[in-house]
Amino acid sequence: MSQEIPNSFVHSALKRLLHIDASNLLWLSTLDFLPSKPVRGAECRVLLTKDIFSLSKISDFELSPQTATDFDELEGVAIGVFVDEKLAGISLFVANDMLAAHQQKSKPFLGIATVLPPGTRYLHKAFVLPEYRGQRLLSAMVRFAIDHFDTDRVHTLVTLASCANKPFQSSLRKQGFESVGLAAEVVLFGRHFYRLPKPVDSMSGKSTKDVDGCVVLQSKSQETLAAG
Repeated sequence: MSQEIPNSFVHSALKRLLHIDASNLLWLSTLDFLPSKPVRGAECRVLLTKDIFSLSKISDFELSPQTATDFDELEGVAIGVFVDEKLAGISLFVANDMLAAHQQKSKPFLGIATVLPPGTRYLHKAFVLPEYRGQRLLSAMVRFAIDHFDTDRVHTLVTLASCANKPFQSSLRKQGFESVGLAAEVVLFGRHFYRLPKPVDSMSGKSTKDVDGCVVLQSKSQETLAAG
């Protein structure tokens, strides 16, 4: 006499075999940024490379040692937001292409590479300590970064925001970021599959078939072929 397989068993088995990491590609023209006033006493400053190394040694800001090691190579700019002289949050913006390895969130994923054209910066990381959330500190850091870069040199900000991180996406959308594509990496039985958006024109945020002047997302294999 056959027995039905419990749904919980099927669900558990699928979770072990199927892994999905989906993110929205968010785009912002720096001229269209919508600032919101942060809490009183908030102040932003540029952090030094040695500060990033120091922060990577503690768990509070979720900075990996690899990020700290690669920071200068990525031509990164780190912004710290302080509330009453206490570090409350950090954000990292980079000018160079983001390798898939830099975007690997966890195993078994390989990450998705991001190719950046001139005049574009990638928001690689933004983190605000839990006790300071809801005080518009992310907006303060983005505003400071835009002023620091100068809109004549940097006209676009982009980032890949996890679909699971709805508060982060909501905050960026309120600042004027627009969703211009969906990127997903699916791992099934150890094989990697990707859903990647078309190249996005850095100036307009529109999808295009061309790659010149565009933000282009690549799988790990595509990145390897391009490098070779």
